[in-house]
Amino acid sequence: MLKKLDNEKIISEIKENGYSILENFFDTQDLDFIKKSFLQSLNYIHQSKETDLKKKYYEIKKFNPKLKSHFYDLMPRNINMLKLIHSDPIVSLIKEFFNTEVLFSGRPAIHVHDKENDKLLDAHQETNQIARDIILFWCSLWDTNEQNGGLTIYPGSHKNGYLEHSLEHPTLKEKAWTKNYTHISEEKLKQYKKINLNVKAGSVVLVHSALVHSGYPLKDKEQVRIVITERFNPLDKIPFLKNEDASLKIPYVGIDYNKITE
Repeated sequence: MLKKLDNEKIISEIKENGYSILENFFDTQDLDFIKKSFLQSLNYIHQSKETDLKKKYYEIKKFNPKLKSHFYDLMPRNINMLKLIHSDPIVSLIKEFFNTEVLFSGRPAIHVHDKENDKLLDAHQETNQIARDIILFWCSLWDTNEQNGGLTIYPGSHKNGYLEHSLEHPTLKEKAWTKNYTHISEEKLKQYKKINLNVKAGSVVLVHSALVHSGYPLKDKEQVRIVITERFNPLDKIPFLKNEDASLKIPYVGIDYNKITE
């Protein structure tokens, strides 16, 4: 793991483009550390001799899809994963970005994308957080590219503030895999350029919450893309600490995020 970051350069990139890529932030040893932890957890569900995390994932998906989803739900509490995400260089950088000494963990998570491509979200911003403005931490355990899929961003879109979101699935009459399928209409996206990022395994993408982003699909049916994420919330623009009737998380819709000033 890198011990020192060029905070001034990274902060400048986030402010200008809405994101910054920390190339090779985690090394092979770091990645093996978390992959081993995930593999051991899957083996607890169903023991086998399989040592490849991707193959083990498909093995468990076939063995018991419900327990596979339990794995997905439990891993954000994995201390090994949190230890990497909450590393001192990352935390210090984000504190400097927001000029604060206090950060809150918004939602550590894993995102698992397989050959079904059924967990991809359309273009959206990082709403439903504790603070109005946050930094999304995004790191894939394998390279992201045309075959493995990855993160799509709309550079500079953060400069126009927060756009109106909808919770209704844009193509299906019924709700998709999540009850809150938050997304921005295609009409509102026409003014922005769209880029599919190719990010090396272990590199970290830091994304401003107002930057529009989405996912692009995995094409190689033998692959699985596991991404670890966190939402770093600063002690700033937190309705929960100013309004006794406010919810901990700011609602996805029904609130003009741009009017939240404290």
